[in-house]
Amino acid sequence: MILRSVLASAIIWLLMASAMPSYAGLIFQGKLAGYFAAGLAIVLVSEIVVVLVTSLFSSDHATQVVPQSPTAVIQGLIAASAVDALPAELAPEELFATVLLVIVLSSILAGIFLALLGMVRAGGLIRYIPYPIVGGFMAGLGWLIFDAGFRVLVGLRLNMLVGFRQDPASLPILLESGVASRWLPAIVFAFCLLGLRARIKSTLVMPAAIIASLILFYLWAYLIVGDVSRVVDEGWLLPNVSDALNWTLPDLSVISRIDPAVLAAIAGDVLTLIVVLTLNLFLRASAQEIIVSRELNLNRECIVNGVANVASAVSGGGVVAYHGPISSALVHAMRVNGRLVGIILAFMFLLTLLVGGALFSQIPRFIPAGLLMYFGLQFMKEWLLDSWSSLPRQDYIVIVVIALVTALFGLLAGIAVGIIVAISFFVLEYSRMEVIKQEFSGSFHRSNLDRSFAQNQLLQKEGEGILILRLQGYIFFGTAYRFYEHVVSRISADKSGRLRFVILDFKSVRGFDVSTMVDFQKLKKLTDANDIELLISDAAPHLQTLLSDGGIVEAGPDQPPHFDDLDRALEWCENILLAEANLLHANQVTLEQQLAQHAIIRAEDAAAAQAALERIETRVGDTVFRQGDESDALYFIESGRVDVLLRDEAGHVLRLRSMTAGAVIGEVGFYLGKARSASIVVTEAGVLQRLTHEALRRMEVTAPQTATAIHVFIASLLSDRLSTTNRLVQELMD
Repeated sequence: MILRSVLASAIIWLLMASAMPSYAGLIFQGKLAGYFAAGLAIVLVSEIVVVLVTSLFSSDHATQVVPQSPTAVIQGLIAASAVDALPAELAPEELFATVLLVIVLSSILAGIFLALLGMVRAGGLIRYIPYPIVGGFMAGLGWLIFDAGFRVLVGLRLNMLVGFRQDPASLPILLESGVASRWLPAIVFAFCLLGLRARIKSTLVMPAAIIASLILFYLWAYLIVGDVSRVVDEGWLLPNVSDALNWTLPDLSVISRIDPAVLAAIAGDVLTLIVVLTLNLFLRASAQEIIVSRELNLNRECIVNGVANVASAVSGGGVVAYHGPISSALVHAMRVNGRLVGIILAFMFLLTLLVGGALFSQIPRFIPAGLLMYFGLQFMKEWLLDSWSSLPRQDYIVIVVIALVTALFGLLAGIAVGIIVAISFFVLEYSRMEVIKQEFSGSFHRSNLDRSFAQNQLLQKEGEGILILRLQGYIFFGTAYRFYEHVVSRISADKSGRLRFVILDFKSVRGFDVSTMVDFQKLKKLTDANDIELLISDAAPHLQTLLSDGGIVEAGPDQPPHFDDLDRALEWCENILLAEANLLHANQVTLEQQLAQHAIIRAEDAAAAQAALERIETRVGDTVFRQGDESDALYFIESGRVDVLLRDEAGHVLRLRSMTAGAVIGEVGFYLGKARSASIVVTEAGVLQRLTHEALRRMEVTAPQTATAIHVFIASLLSDRLSTTNRLVQELMD
């Protein structure tokens, strides 16, 4: 285990040691190029501190946190902005001291933001950022990283609209033989590494490619050039930093004395750094979850990573670091403990800082620069090429737009434009969504009040006069107008004038834009003009206020301004239809009346049925039977009203439906011989007629025609329910 851990640490060390010079070169360039060695020491200290903190406290042992190119590029921009804001005549020592404090400050601010994000348990918010915005951001960042590789080698930018327009001579300079020989090997190395990684999935590809490149370079230097000193003189190797790798603790009190003009100049870049760090941490942490097949605690990762970066900054580092999935994959593949690997890795970098500085002077410049180019190409390949076949075209367009704007005008501009484009596409796409979740007529969708057969027949016939529209989502001007047009078409198609009620159910509506009130007001005027009642059900309190203030809902005779739920709105409409047919106040429906509606029955047979029944007078609150009781009888409701109640495993009671005169209770359990599936409680005093199994069996012997009439009645009742359910299902499918 220890030997494998040392080997894993050595491989990660090789990867990082090869890339670290490019990070130092990104930050300390131009006027600060003479402080490259100090920058390299800062990168080493950063790695030592962050790898120790995160290895010990991360939520997953395989986590390896390292300084990486995206944040190094942004901190390079921060350093450049600070240099531009400082007086040109400032001494190099003062310039370096100020830039170092700026880098430390940016790392502290980014770390604090990340830690606070985890403390408030907002680590999962990244999952709500639209995928195209993240993709475009990463693709644009890939170009900036690729461009940074050129800056490290030749000090020129590739950005055509920025670099070439300001300096038309840039392109010819890049093509000169002396300059081309510096960047061409890096590009070849980057593309070779990209091709190898695409074909070979092993985590050892990168270290193997680096070692192979070192071998080939020195073979070329010894066998072809024949003079290594000439190679050094021509600048092929990194500068000798063996005697200059030292660092000191920063004096944080001096930060308060930084020129406000400098702080203003770097503010945008620091904000960009925070965004880049946050997005990359979550993306890399998500990649690590896939690699190691374990979930990470994102809130804890934010806290640990934030604290690690703050600790790095106050310890003399300051180069921002976050999760490296390649290193984590190596730890996972070699089946070693990542915490031990992290400790060994920190020790290796400490030795490098103390006694191994000469190693960096043996690294060809094209390797760290080529690694930068590779990382940039990898980002662009993943988000611009690979996503072409997997994303909808409008999402891909968002990625391309953000990538272009980012490459030409910067990360913040890319994010801003991307959000605008994404919102525009979202509004366009959302406006195409149906705000009408379901549409029913009252013929098939009834209230949860079981009525007599005659009442049900009437409602089945006249229920077409009730239009039920269940709305959904967030309603805004685009969807509201399409909804209004649909209702207009339904009213226009009602040539016979049967439509009496339109119920708008707001149960699944989260809210609506105030601008949609115009469409609702137009709908209200339309229904009033056609003598149609517009009813609102299950609207949230804040929506009720808006609808009331807009004149959409208003109280009428025996009509509330809005109904608590769709069931109550339906019952209200049904009661009106039944009252108009003089069927509403059927306070008493005898068994004889019900049997007469379903089967031809003689007077003596009806009398036999009545003799077999047990008459039960009920009071409010009586329990007819309880959930789980034996189904030993069925009940005919002659008068009164009952509720069907279901108790769940947690003890909560849910009202399923109500039943009134003319309905039957417990017939399913009675015929199937199963226990009661719900309880029946009386809500309005009345009379029940109870028929037991024993009484029905006696009736089948002594009065078979009466027993047959009862069976026919129950069969008709169940068939009617099944028919209504089938029609409702069919309406849902349509």
